[in-house]
Amino acid sequence: MNLEWYKKQLKEGIDELERLELYRLDSNTILLKEAFEILYKKDIFSLYKVDKKFHNEYKFILFSTLTRYSGSLAFLAIQILAANAIMSNNSFPKRKEYFSKRCGIAINHLRAPVTVVSATKCEGGYILKGKLTWASGYGIFDTLLIGFHYDGEEYEVMSSFQNSENFLVGEVATSFVGNSMATVNIELNNFFVADEDVVSSKPMGNYTKAKSVSKTVHFALYGLGIGAIDALVDNDIKILANDKLERIKDSFLASEDGEEMDRLRLELFSLVQRVITTGIVLYGGKSILIEEPMQRYYRELIMFNSNGLNNTIKKMFKEQF
Repeated sequence: MNLEWYKKQLKEGIDELERLELYRLDSNTILLKEAFEILYKKDIFSLYKVDKKFHNEYKFILFSTLTRYSGSLAFLAIQILAANAIMSNNSFPKRKEYFSKRCGIAINHLRAPVTVVSATKCEGGYILKGKLTWASGYGIFDTLLIGFHYDGEEYEVMSSFQNSENFLVGEVATSFVGNSMATVNIELNNFFVADEDVVSSKPMGNYTKAKSVSKTVHFALYGLGIGAIDALVDNDIKILANDKLERIKDSFLASEDGEEMDRLRLELFSLVQRVITTGIVLYGGKSILIEEPMQRYYRELIMFNSNGLNNTIKKMFKEQF
C-alpha cells in the first residue's frame, strides 16, 4: 500500500459517502455502519500494511479529509486503527485473522490506578470480572480489544462484541453528539477469554507510561477546522482563519514534544471553536437546522476534545479560563 494508492482509495470512498445524507451519520447507527463499510472495503483502515514510521502521514491524510464529513465515522476510524496497531506492534500470532474483522477497543481503564477488570487463571485462558466503559461501535464492530489485570500485569486480549450471559452489554448511551456510535458499558461476569487471544502482557502501569505523543486528536480537530472554514460565508474571515489554522498545523506536524502538543491542542481547539461560532453568527439562525454542518462541527469539536484528556491539558484549560 503506497501513499498515492491510499489517497485514491480515500477519494473514491469519500465520493461514495457524499451520496449519503451525511448529517444523519451522527444519529443513525445503521447509516453509520453503511458508511463505515464503504471505507472498510476500500482498505482505508488497513494501516498495518504500512511501515509504522509512516503512520502519522497516512493518518493525517485520513482525518484531515474524513472528519469534515462525519466526526462519528472518524471516531470509529480511531478505534479500529488503534486496535489494529496494538495487534501489529505486539506481533500477535492471530493478528491476520483479526485484521479481517471489524475491531473496536476498550482499554482506557488500564490508565486507572486501581484494577477495573480483574482475572482468574483457568485452563486455556482467563475468567474476567469487571466493567468496561465507553465501548463504541456496538452493532458495527464485531470484535473488541479489551484490557484486564492479572498477577501484577496488564493484559490486552481480543474478544467478541456480542451480548451474552457473561458479556452483558448495557443500554446505548444517549448524548448530544455521536449517538450513532452506539457507545455502551459492558459487565464482564465470569467472561472467558482464551490464551490464544491474548495480544500482550506487560507490567501494570505500562499503558500509561508507554503512551507516546499522539497527534490523532490534533488531526481530527484540524479536519473539523478545514470543514468549518469551507462552510464560512465571509471571505475575509475565511482567509484569516485558514492562515491561522495552517500555522498551527505546521507546528503540530513538526513537534514531538508532549508539552508543546498539549499547548497546540488547546490553541487548535480555541481557534476552531471561534471559527465555528463566528461562522454560525454570520450565517444566521438557519445555522441550527440539523442538515447544516456548523452545528454538527460544534458538537463534534466537543467530542474530539473530550477524548484522551490528561491532567496537564485540563490544567491548561483551567488556567486559560
